[in-house]
Amino acid sequence: MPTKAPPATPAGVVAQNWNVQFASEARYYSWTSNRGSPTNFNTAPGSGSQWYVPVALQVTGKPSDVVKAQFLVRSGWVRSEQTTAGLSGTVATITDTVMSGTLTYLAINGVQPFVSMNVNAPTGKSALFGSQANARMDGDLVEVGSFGEGWNLGPSAGLSISLTESVMLTASVGYTWRGRFDRERSSAELNPTIQTATSLDPGDVLTGTLTLGYQDRELTWSVTGTVSEETTTTENGVDLYRAGRRYVASATVARNWPGRWGQTTVNGSYAHSNRNEVLFLNAPALVTEPFNTNSDLFRVGVQHLFLIDDTLALGPMASYLHRNNNSYNAETLQFVPAKERWSVGGLARKALTQNVTFNVRGEYIWTDEDARLATNGTVFSVLANSLVPGSAVPVVSSQGWMVSAGLNVSH
Repeated sequence: MPTKAPPATPAGVVAQNWNVQFASEARYYSWTSNRGSPTNFNTAPGSGSQWYVPVALQVTGKPSDVVKAQFLVRSGWVRSEQTTAGLSGTVATITDTVMSGTLTYLAINGVQPFVSMNVNAPTGKSALFGSQANARMDGDLVEVGSFGEGWNLGPSAGLSISLTESVMLTASVGYTWRGRFDRERSSAELNPTIQTATSLDPGDVLTGTLTLGYQDRELTWSVTGTVSEETTTTENGVDLYRAGRRYVASATVARNWPGRWGQTTVNGSYAHSNRNEVLFLNAPALVTEPFNTNSDLFRVGVQHLFLIDDTLALGPMASYLHRNNNSYNAETLQFVPAKERWSVGGLARKALTQNVTFNVRGEYIWTDEDARLATNGTVFSVLANSLVPGSAVPVVSSQGWMVSAGLNVSH
């Protein structure tokens, strides 16, 4: 007669409650342009490339019936090279390591409170001296434009509320303490070869987030809004600037089609920042800048995956970006010109086994930067906190492509 199976051991129960996922890709970017990066330094035709290999490990489980835990570690390796005449430079480094942990309480019907902690460990290379600084390239043509910063510590808390069986509202608030780190600085901002050692203490960030999401068998959508407020950033112990309040709205819609028609996904975002406070013309204290040096940023992307069989899905993808104003990236201290960016490509996913998926993707990218004209021979530099000599820059056109391949493994 068949016998009853023995009860699961504690170790067996624990194993059933946890899932481990590992993901990694090798991504290669290559670009050419009628000017190198930064485009306002010289007039030589530009070119460059980048290898980027991100890795991520995620562990999710339930240490008890009423608590869900999720832990994530992300890092990677990057090699970035610009081969523009007069702007050549190469850097190869591990990127910073980002770690996060989230605990969610499940015992309240329809409400799930959670707490989270995010940590950035400075395993990358923040300061690039000599020709290495030229490897900081256009972030719209390569993926990694900054190779490291300091220790960041970001606790947050929130709750998810089930409004109906298909609709959930999630609200959270978080604060990120951003640690001091060293980097090179171009005193004139326009010339990356003029460098002085700099200790940068970026402002801390308070962020509130609200997300409304819907999901059923055919349709999934979510809408998210965030508001961020920063404290003052200092350079070598002196106040440098205070970033204006930042607003970001984003949305994603995914539609599952019957049969082998697969899934269509559309996403978009809009970002706006208020005027910064800066040391305008070497004033004794920070003042609100006379005009907004930030830009509004619009993004939209679409992809569709056809189901070829039970293990293979592939299809096209495209994206568009519009930056309406010359600006700068406060995190990388790089000038960011007004620009339009387009990309088209395709992707494929193949299930090799029940737990292993192979991904491959390719894109062609092209951009057009708006012309820039200096007023009375000068432009305002946030880094120099004054008007500095400027030069006229015509419309800059660039082309590039990227290919990637990687694996997702779960157990």
